[in-house]
Amino acid sequence: MSVTEQKVIDKLERKIDKQSEQIGKVDNTLKEVVETVKTQSEQIATISDTLTKVVDTIKTQSEQIAKIDSTVQKQSEQITRIDTTLQKQSEQITRIDTTLQKQSEQITRIDTTVQIQQQSIQHIPSLVEKMGRLEGILDKQQDDIKRIPDLSEKIGELKNWRQIALVVIGGLITFSFGVATWWLRGLLNL
Repeated sequence: MSVTEQKVIDKLERKIDKQSEQIGKVDNTLKEVVETVKTQSEQIATISDTLTKVVDTIKTQSEQIAKIDSTVQKQSEQITRIDTTLQKQSEQITRIDTTLQKQSEQITRIDTTVQIQQQSIQHIPSLVEKMGRLEGILDKQQDDIKRIPDLSEKIGELKNWRQIALVVIGGLITFSFGVATWWLRGLLNL
């Protein structure tokens, strides 16, 4: 080999050595990159697991939020029902208040009536005395009424004795009530 070839070979060997060194460095760098990629891959797997857990947590929370929303809607409906019930009860209280006012007015009228009746009660002794007189009159009329059967036997021989008896009894009763009414009016006007 000639010197020139030797030089070229040396140069080539140096270049090959340099490239070998560079390839070694690249190989080391690639190994580091592979290690970094493995580490990052593990980190990505961990992040992926974490994200899966986060997604599951979000799903769970979303379901809980849906349940809470449903509960809130139900409570809103219950509040609406309670509000409606309160309005109805308020109307009932208003009606009760009106009824109480009417009853208070009636009690006032009853109180007035009781006062009037108490004043009338003061007149009762004189009315009792007048009633005693009327009882005496009625006792006398009862004696007359006891005679009616005897009269009816005497009138029974007549053709229309029943009708006559009824007319006479009706007349006596009417007369008796007329006298009693006339007496009561006279006593009450005193």
